[in-house]
Amino acid sequence: MPVQQKQNIKGFSLIELLVVLAIISIIAGMGYPEFSKWQRDRLVKGEAERIVSLMTTATTRVEMGNYPYVRIAFNNSGLIEAKGVGQTDLSKKINSPNDPSCEQADFTGWNTADTGQWKTIGSHTLKTEVYIPSLGTGAAICFSKGGKYFKQYGTAASQSNIKMDKDLAETNNYVTFCHVKSSACNPVGSSFDKDYAAFLIRYSRFGTINKYNWVFEKNKNTGYWVNQ
Repeated sequence: MPVQQKQNIKGFSLIELLVVLAIISIIAGMGYPEFSKWQRDRLVKGEAERIVSLMTTATTRVEMGNYPYVRIAFNNSGLIEAKGVGQTDLSKKINSPNDPSCEQADFTGWNTADTGQWKTIGSHTLKTEVYIPSLGTGAAICFSKGGKYFKQYGTAASQSNIKMDKDLAETNNYVTFCHVKSSACNPVGSSFDKDYAAFLIRYSRFGTINKYNWVFEKNKNTGYWVNQ
């Protein structure tokens, strides 16, 4: 008869399982803050990138001649819209007593067969976790080919200048994006919450659109903008 060997099989004791679970919990607890920050930063960055894309699409349409005049409008609900008008409507406005002022009313209500209404190029509504601190309802930025009729309207025109680095002149041609839980979001005072990402779009009258990320230096307790 074959001889059965005794098998020395042992399971985990309850204490051993509890120790393993405790270690896993500690490791997970240590990693969660970093993962949570990564999620927040990614959210703010994603929203800034969507607006970069929207603005770039609008200014590209200007340069291509599809819409020689475009308007990027902001409101408190987080809706950002890009609209444009054709050459016929722009010519009518230029030949009228006043040049375009970047108001919505500039190209509405023509009493002709051509209604002159703005044509939608694109739009995006910011996620509720992300906000733009200094642009209120009615703020708008208008671009035209060659920058001749470039204009800012509302708080887009009245926000204070910032100097981003020693090689760039002061400008108020910017849009800032921050997380709603950030304790500070002040591009003028270079004051941002070190635990939350901040992004900025800098634009020129000629339709150049650039995105920047605020990088915090812990050893200096300050930061600087980095072009992405």
